[in-house]
Amino acid sequence: MPTVGTLLMALLTLALVGQSFAVKRRMICHYTTWSQGRANPYSYRIEDIPGHLCTHVVYNFVGVDSEEYVLTTLQREIDIVQNGFGRFIDLKQRFPDLKLHVAVGGWDHGGERFSKMAALRVRRKKFVESVVQFMAQYGFDGLEIVWLYPGSEERGGAKIDKDNFYYLISDLKSAIRKAKATWEVAIQVPADHTRFEIGYDQQNLCEIADYVHVIGYDLRGSWAGFVDVPSPMKDRPHDKGLYVGMNVQSGVESWLNSGCAPEKVVLGVPFLGRTFLLRNKPENSLGSPARGPGPKGPHTYTEGYLGYFEICEKFKQAQWSQMWDETGLCPYAFRNFQWIGYENERSLQEKAQWAISKKLAGVYAFSLDLDDYRGTCGEPYPLMNAVSKLIKGSNGTQIVSAWDRFTD
Repeated sequence: MPTVGTLLMALLTLALVGQSFAVKRRMICHYTTWSQGRANPYSYRIEDIPGHLCTHVVYNFVGVDSEEYVLTTLQREIDIVQNGFGRFIDLKQRFPDLKLHVAVGGWDHGGERFSKMAALRVRRKKFVESVVQFMAQYGFDGLEIVWLYPGSEERGGAKIDKDNFYYLISDLKSAIRKAKATWEVAIQVPADHTRFEIGYDQQNLCEIADYVHVIGYDLRGSWAGFVDVPSPMKDRPHDKGLYVGMNVQSGVESWLNSGCAPEKVVLGVPFLGRTFLLRNKPENSLGSPARGPGPKGPHTYTEGYLGYFEICEKFKQAQWSQMWDETGLCPYAFRNFQWIGYENERSLQEKAQWAISKKLAGVYAFSLDLDDYRGTCGEPYPLMNAVSKLIKGSNGTQIVSAWDRFTD
């Protein structure tokens, strides 16, 4: 007959075995409609989307009408005339498990339209009603609010945006419940700590939004006045002043420490590079002075900005000094006066592994059309494959013990 001690040991063992649960991390891919306007072979169309590498794909962008304060198309020729919405939703015929979302806003959209719409309850109500109608009409699975950035006057914002952003998300959630729909509401938020106080009620936003997508890039650029990688993982010796704490780890942890459950947080990673012109050619280390943005790319055609497919092509055509930021865990390269901070397979794997270690909901990639999707430098989609393999590969069944839950 078992002793009392034996029974207690058995009960303790059962408690520590714990429970198994399914891990379903998200690999969110962003599709940009304007990328189809590039000259062949770099015109990127909906039909090019590698749905097998993604769990979700986001259609970029729709917006807020500046006069009527309703949801509106930003590129009617693509969205409606060319049936962009319909062709996008048709991806489910090829990839039945794929979730399809739409993003509202974006950098070029600006913040003023959001600010004015969200300022009055009657305008928010009108906007929310138009969202419900749009989602039902086209069949999207969710939406992402990309308000860049509430409270920022230089972006057309106002001090009251911080509260109104929360009210907007709350109103959207209430309307979706009332419609008995299952649409998700995600918010895209910065990792830049200088924007938190003026625009984000972090704790309450974490509670009300379904997912919080942290922009883990564009933390440095030609606007800084010095050369650097755009998405360092943590502080480096040359980070001073406002740039202390302006990195991926600190940005994400700010949201986690403000009450965001890890399973709600998605880390955004870039497939782009930020380019600079050195002030002095011999001074080419991290943090060296810059005299402005690098030249426009042949396909992205924006100063200070290159897609990875343009960067890898540069490396094929000429000899560049390719370096690695040992602390920031990012690559950079220079040649004569040109300097590029970017991402490659190694740096993106570092970010994906970190997201998994923090038990985040997953990773989003901005954007598909910036990867080497034609395989000019090797196999197609090298960056997307590197991230997707880790994130999707981390999914499955895991066993968590009571002791793990207690000590986590």
